[in-house]
Amino acid sequence: MNFRHLFKKGSICCFAFFFLLSLFTGQEMKAQQASTISGIITDAAGLTLPGVNVIEKGTQNNAVTDIDGNFTLKLSNVKAILQISFIGFETQEINVAGKNNIKVALIEQSQTLQEVVVVGYGSVKKTDLTGSVSTLDAKTITERSTTNALEGIQGNVAGVQINASTGRIGDPFTISIRGKSTMSGEASPLFVVDGVPTDGIDFLNPQDIARIDILKDASSTAIYGSRGTNGVVIVTTKGGSTVKSSMSVSFDSYIGGKEVARLPRMMDGQKWWLYHQAAYLPTAKKDPITGTVTASILDATVLGTQNTLLGTRVANNDTFDWYDAVLKSGIQKNNYLSIAGRSDNGLSYNLAVGVQSETGNVDKESLDKYSFKVGLTHKVNDKFTVGTNLTLAKTEQELGSALAMQEAFRLSPFYTPYDLNGNLFPLPGKLTDATGAFLINKTSTYNPLLEIANSTNSINRWNGVGNLFVEYKPISWLTLRSSYAVGYDQFKNGKSWGALTNTGVANRNLPSASIYEEENFNSTFDNQFTINYDLNKDHSFTLLGLQSMYYDKTEGLSASSTDQPFDLSYNNLGSGKQSTFLMGSSFVKSTLLSYALRLNYNFKGRYLLTLSDRWDGSSKFAENNKWGSFPSAALAWRVSDEGFMKNQKAVSDLKARISYGFTGNNKVAEYSTINKLDQQTYYDFNNTTANGWLQGSPANKELGWEKTREFNVGLDFGFVNNRITGSLDVYDRLSTDLLLKQKLVVENGFATYTNNIGSVSNKGVEVLVTTKNINTDFVKWETTFIFSANKNKIESIYDDVSDDVGNNLFIGESIDAIYNYKFTGIWQADQKAEAASFGQTEGQARVEDLNGDGKITSADRQILGQGNPDWTGSISTKLTVGNFDLAASAITSQGGYVYSAFHANFTNTSDRGRQKSDINWYIPANDAGLPAQASNQYPMAQNEGTYWNSNGVGYYRDNSFVKIKNITLGYTFDKNIIEKFKMKYLRFYVNVLNPFVFTRYDGYDPEWAAAGFGVGRVASITYQMGMSIKF
Repeated sequence: MNFRHLFKKGSICCFAFFFLLSLFTGQEMKAQQASTISGIITDAAGLTLPGVNVIEKGTQNNAVTDIDGNFTLKLSNVKAILQISFIGFETQEINVAGKNNIKVALIEQSQTLQEVVVVGYGSVKKTDLTGSVSTLDAKTITERSTTNALEGIQGNVAGVQINASTGRIGDPFTISIRGKSTMSGEASPLFVVDGVPTDGIDFLNPQDIARIDILKDASSTAIYGSRGTNGVVIVTTKGGSTVKSSMSVSFDSYIGGKEVARLPRMMDGQKWWLYHQAAYLPTAKKDPITGTVTASILDATVLGTQNTLLGTRVANNDTFDWYDAVLKSGIQKNNYLSIAGRSDNGLSYNLAVGVQSETGNVDKESLDKYSFKVGLTHKVNDKFTVGTNLTLAKTEQELGSALAMQEAFRLSPFYTPYDLNGNLFPLPGKLTDATGAFLINKTSTYNPLLEIANSTNSINRWNGVGNLFVEYKPISWLTLRSSYAVGYDQFKNGKSWGALTNTGVANRNLPSASIYEEENFNSTFDNQFTINYDLNKDHSFTLLGLQSMYYDKTEGLSASSTDQPFDLSYNNLGSGKQSTFLMGSSFVKSTLLSYALRLNYNFKGRYLLTLSDRWDGSSKFAENNKWGSFPSAALAWRVSDEGFMKNQKAVSDLKARISYGFTGNNKVAEYSTINKLDQQTYYDFNNTTANGWLQGSPANKELGWEKTREFNVGLDFGFVNNRITGSLDVYDRLSTDLLLKQKLVVENGFATYTNNIGSVSNKGVEVLVTTKNINTDFVKWETTFIFSANKNKIESIYDDVSDDVGNNLFIGESIDAIYNYKFTGIWQADQKAEAASFGQTEGQARVEDLNGDGKITSADRQILGQGNPDWTGSISTKLTVGNFDLAASAITSQGGYVYSAFHANFTNTSDRGRQKSDINWYIPANDAGLPAQASNQYPMAQNEGTYWNSNGVGYYRDNSFVKIKNITLGYTFDKNIIEKFKMKYLRFYVNVLNPFVFTRYDGYDPEWAAAGFGVGRVASITYQMGMSIKF
């Protein structure tokens, strides 16, 4: 009974009743009179926990522990039971009868119970999840010690393919979730960092990230509507809400060396000399008597009178190592300091700064990244919570010369970068003496060392993401939340080419430079309500309602000039010749208004239902197509919780899932539905040149959303007390109304226009299995296996039967299909007659006559393969023995087939003077003294044939590989040792990244085999040593 309430009413009768009651029941009241209880709350390790809720069961009486984990609570009953709860720990009930002081050690929830999955605008327990979502915690993201978060999780998620794009320092990693669902090339997923949509997460310091949740199926991504087709990557950075204890200070640091590895084998001096001579056989003059090229003619043709130094070097086998001259060791450094804690007034905080520095294996390639992180959460009272998260990153990236790698190894081993006086010479293949006379007169490839030294390609970038939120809980089952999130991306790309560069030569030996600046600002204003309501013990409902407003603006500015008098990098464009000035600017803006509903229903904890729908209105489309609806539904059944499963021990966890839903893709260029004047032209106006504008392409007012429907069946399992756990997913995804530039008839006046005309399907399977091989207090050994296979197929383009050869799109084939003539070998000497019937000669590349009509035409082209691999997988393992830990991981990609720019350069036999891979090419029988050399792989030098040269039939490669991603050995010190130094945690470790690759691909690295030749880099191995300290 609440006597205080009665007194407030001023009731004399109640006062009299209380007085009489105290007289007749004095002894009983003595037994029940109020008392005070104090205590301290810690975790299992004895660390105090501030912010723990302590409630007297059955009352509103409560307290919260202070910064030292202490609490004091006045009890209304000396037989009270305390309920003690804290995020991430199991709730405990303590009987405090007869006690004045207690000490309670909370136990962390088991992995299966505590794991919460972020599903977009909310979260659910993993046990209640109905969709296909993969979660990676902070430890997983950082355990490989990478400077890029995507590299840190590479191979760790089934159905998610992550690859390095070029191998160059700072270049982004590509990510694809369940294959490509669009023909427009915009296949990357939606990234959401603390509520801010971003183009990627390369700017983030991996150690700032608390978790990454990857939404894969339509029932999970549909809540993001028109932006969810390619999957959604939700990144949650470390904020106040993740802090569990009183103030702690953490410092992580590592340093590493990046060494060149697995260099492709090139021709040695003598082999190159043989190739060089053989390359003159088809074009050298023939002896008028023998009708053939003789040794004397060939020698005079190859060396002549302008290559005396080359002849001397060849005779002495005096070679130069271009690999050694261009490549160097790289350095990698990382330092990260964070301060986190909770105060007794409900404020939780997380502050961090990070500095990353990395240099590449080619000079003037580097990346410096500075990050600042602040996260604050303040639980004002039981009803109000406010918070903010802010992440800032400053990136300074130097990409160096675009031609450095292209030119670096093209030069013959008999050329050197220096002249006779030891100075760098611009054209080593056209070396002259002091008088200007040629000592070597061959290729005009520019000196890569001068190219590197005098070229600049710098990117200076600021990235910022931040949000503010307020959360109000007026009653226990209703939560209202508003958040405002902003994203900012500003970068400046400055390029310059000095006089002593290949570009300088083209500009009359004068410097040139350019600058491009771009600024993007976006904001998201979300308002949502969440109802969590339990009806009896069997029915549980969660209803989410959302209104979201998104704004995005991008501005760009460019300028360039040539013929500059001084080499001042890109900081003085105005010094160039005025007639070479070029300027440009751009502006685009788009908005998105959205509404969404999601219902989660749980019956008896066994039967789960999720229903959602999102309505998006986009400014990118015309009035009649602005709005799209993206519904989804999912069911799950926790089979392991059924009564018939209770008396068995083999299956410890089993949940079946099924989902169906729709998502969209609005990645279409702004203003595509309106006519715009975007092509500048000049015309005569009354004998005066006038500036005018033309429409570049016709608008399409009927342009609409790309839509994807997906059906997913999944199974989550655990066997033998969860010693074996995992998941299996099978999906069928169909994307329709895909955007493509459709060709128009000539009479239209325009070549193409954008239209919704295609459809693509992706069907696949994903398997993840984790085994706890050994699980004792002293030894723990865990292994995870991942397998993913995806079949990508174009279902229709303009109709169900017509291919679009010009856009390399074929019905029934992958978007990444390779269409060309099939290389079948080299025409041999005994096949001269047959070769002649096809208009070819001995030594040229041979292709298949597919239709057998006795001639090679475009009808003989065929599908050779696809860039998308048949399957990918990974294996990771971790062994802990006492204080030692050993971890390793490997990734694999099998069945990919790509056009290799490396081979297009180094196996191109159309030139004579450049270096080649260590190949065996065809040399016919001859009278020039060169040994005949049979080959069915590489054609004759300078007689390779049109299909090798023009169609590149010999430059495709299978880039399947198995790569050991990392091996780590660490040691964690005992707490009883480090506590003497006021430390809570201390670990030292050594780590090696990418130590081994198993592949038949003989270029730089199979992972980026498809990279452009100018940007693809050599493979490397990184050796690291580091430490983690926590105070």
